[in-house]
Amino acid sequence: MTTQTLHIAVLTVFSETRESNDSYWRQIYLSIVQAAHERGIVVDDVIRINQGLKLADFAQYDAIIVLGDMTPSAVNQLKQINSSIVLADAKDHYHDIDAVNPELRLMTVRILNELYEAGRQKIGFIGGINDLTALDGTTTTNLEDVRSEIYEEWSKNHGITPHFHTGTWHAETGSLGATKLLEEEPQLDALLVASDPIALGAINALKLQGIEPGKDIDVVSFDNLELASYLVPALTTVELHPSAIGKTAISQACELARGERTWPIWATIPSQLHYRETFKKNK
Repeated sequence: MTTQTLHIAVLTVFSETRESNDSYWRQIYLSIVQAAHERGIVVDDVIRINQGLKLADFAQYDAIIVLGDMTPSAVNQLKQINSSIVLADAKDHYHDIDAVNPELRLMTVRILNELYEAGRQKIGFIGGINDLTALDGTTTTNLEDVRSEIYEEWSKNHGITPHFHTGTWHAETGSLGATKLLEEEPQLDALLVASDPIALGAINALKLQGIEPGKDIDVVSFDNLELASYLVPALTTVELHPSAIGKTAISQACELARGERTWPIWATIPSQLHYRETFKKNK
């Protein structure tokens, strides 16, 4: 008996330019394509919201994988057309929709605890704010990143004055953030950053002020991009395993498409902290 070939759509909120400049999301997409090929699944051309959508077209696919954050209204409209949806690294959870996400909460707490145990009392945070995209391509920037939430909660619980800055997910946010936080607290002794590109800007700003990461201030980031190990000093950062996120999304999409289950699954991919020169545990 021959098995019917599955056709799965990848719907992304990111433009080609944003995706080409964002290794994390590019790796998720490429791993989806690779895993689909290995399973004999057809992934049609990536569908980008900013290029315009015909919502009714999504009914033809066996399942849909969504990359990035859409508004609740957009998600619900999509679900009415096709109920076999997997959200990849979406900040909002829905009780009846599959999701696969990197583990951020426990890792953020772990890093803050390790910095605190290393004697750091003035820990700052620089992060990004997430855009919510509607089906017509318009965006609203109002979704706080979970790492920012955890940082504020952790600081309150430890009686530490929070020093944080958020902005776009670019190096400029790190540069502006580091400068601002040092003005607020010249004795800042640690910095948690939500992404490697932001951390790159922060490290440059620190160096311009004669502050050496790993000696004068600890810096820990997220992403573990290839450049992290080549920076001077090398950046301590968290591997979020984007390839595993993509492969898991394909696996869940296949189960939904084939009707193998009627309940949603929220999968969490464990993250891994790589210690390098900007923060060495138990030093």
